[in-house]
Amino acid sequence: MELIHEIRNSDNWTDAFFSEIEPYYLQNLNLIRNTLAADGVWDRFDTAFSEWKRPGQARTVSRDCTLAGFAGQGEIPYSDSFEGFGGFGETDITKLTAFNTSLLPSVVERFSEAVAENLQVSSGMVAPAVLTVGSLCIQKKYSIHPHSDWYEPGNLYMAVVGEASERKSPVMKEIMKPVYEYEKKENEKRAPDIALYETKKRILESKIAGITKNLTRCSKRKGEDICEDLEALSDIQQELNGLKEKAPVRLVADDVTMEILGKLMEQNHERIGIFSTEGGIFNILAGRYSDKTVIDLILKAYTGDRYAQDRITRKGQALDCPLITMLLYVQPIVIKQIMENSEFTGRGLNARFLYSLPPSAIGDRNYRVKKISDTDRADYGEAVQRLLAIPVPDKPKVIELGEEADRLAEAFFYEIERELKECFSEFKAWLGKLHGTTMRIALILHCFEYAEQSEFYKVSGQTMGNAVEIGRYFRTHARAAFNIMGLTDSPEVKDAKYIMRRIDSTGKMEMKLRDLYKLCCDRKGMEKKEGMIPGLRCLTEHGYIRIQKSCLTSQNPQNLQKGGRPSEIVYKNPEYARWKEKNV
Repeated sequence: MELIHEIRNSDNWTDAFFSEIEPYYLQNLNLIRNTLAADGVWDRFDTAFSEWKRPGQARTVSRDCTLAGFAGQGEIPYSDSFEGFGGFGETDITKLTAFNTSLLPSVVERFSEAVAENLQVSSGMVAPAVLTVGSLCIQKKYSIHPHSDWYEPGNLYMAVVGEASERKSPVMKEIMKPVYEYEKKENEKRAPDIALYETKKRILESKIAGITKNLTRCSKRKGEDICEDLEALSDIQQELNGLKEKAPVRLVADDVTMEILGKLMEQNHERIGIFSTEGGIFNILAGRYSDKTVIDLILKAYTGDRYAQDRITRKGQALDCPLITMLLYVQPIVIKQIMENSEFTGRGLNARFLYSLPPSAIGDRNYRVKKISDTDRADYGEAVQRLLAIPVPDKPKVIELGEEADRLAEAFFYEIERELKECFSEFKAWLGKLHGTTMRIALILHCFEYAEQSEFYKVSGQTMGNAVEIGRYFRTHARAAFNIMGLTDSPEVKDAKYIMRRIDSTGKMEMKLRDLYKLCCDRKGMEKKEGMIPGLRCLTEHGYIRIQKSCLTSQNPQNLQKGGRPSEIVYKNPEYARWKEKNV
């Protein structure tokens, strides 16, 4: 493992170093590829190593594909044998960093571990969700003040990725139980006031309707009577306008349109949570109920920017400082759709989310498990409800950093700045928000520890150190999410993956190149067969396929060509087929 750390340092990439590590490289190709891809430097290492291995022969097609021994870039890469299959450097989720629950305050640490054990899921399925519940509790109540004029609110956007049957719904039920209990009790207390408000509102509206009706119908009335009615109408309207709305407490929404969401926020101090185990909110944002994406409120409610929506046919909405907390348990296919949505990516929605990709426990789960103790459940419930019970002030109370916390926050800032210089462009938007998000995490940890006394204490060095480690966890997982969804791929690799999907769709192990072209010619850039060559080269170099001038082995002997030009046959690597059957 010491060698892998040396390989990660680009300063070591000399001819002598490559000569020294070559045996290790050949035995540990996948480990090296995955590690350096996670660091964002695999492309540079691959090029440098290939140039050393085959000086003057390696031709870089792209940052992800280095050609070895093939003819010119415009020619089909024929080969009689397969290159070693190694994939495109995709991240192995099972090797991602696990969430260290010891970084959480003790009360939520014990609960997170108990839920993970009871439901037989990874800590990365539970702990990020518990953090988000804390975020829901404190949004608009507290903000953190790292320095000068910089203030961060306490809300988070969290996406936890898991396949079906990963027990996402049971986890959500456990962590949200105290939230729903609090909401129910509060609404029971508010019920009489809400009923009285509704009655007064109906009476005043009825009076206004009656006077308005008299004014419009009676054309022979005296001017004095009309003036009296207008004066009464004005007084009643003022009374109605001054009637303070009483609405039920609504802490969380799920499948909701943006207009209804805005109304709920108006009634709840301009804050709300969106918690879901399906990710259907993305379909709404993508335009399920309209012909265009509607993400303005979601974008602005991440930072508390003013949101105003005007409508011709109905009353508009104006929110001065809206805040939303989101927790979404989604399947990989949903994340893929999010990442591929150009407007979500272009406007920065994807960059606002923290991503947790916990390894699957399916196949290794125990039948008999330890029960969540009443003490752990009660302590967690009390911690959540104490935070929920804190009144929402007119302006969030400010939490300052202690001296050690300030030093750690500054060091983490420069750590991120150095990485921003070299990371791929698609990841920069996300990474650029990580320091601010880490400050939010520090705020949540601080409030879990001190509850209603939070404003009287500064963030400690221990709390900030834990927040930074949690930030690093999310950095690793976000990079993996971007890598898995292909956002780090060069155009040639994207073409290669597309071609491979088309080959796989046929279920065949070999096929004519001209038949493959017919499957791919609708893709932009592949209208002509020459447009497929960069992608074919990538597939050949990475051991997915080989292309040979020959006859199909599965052809009927009676139909074999007699003379003439031999067919160009694409053969799928059996090693890839076995890997795909096992992993996909």
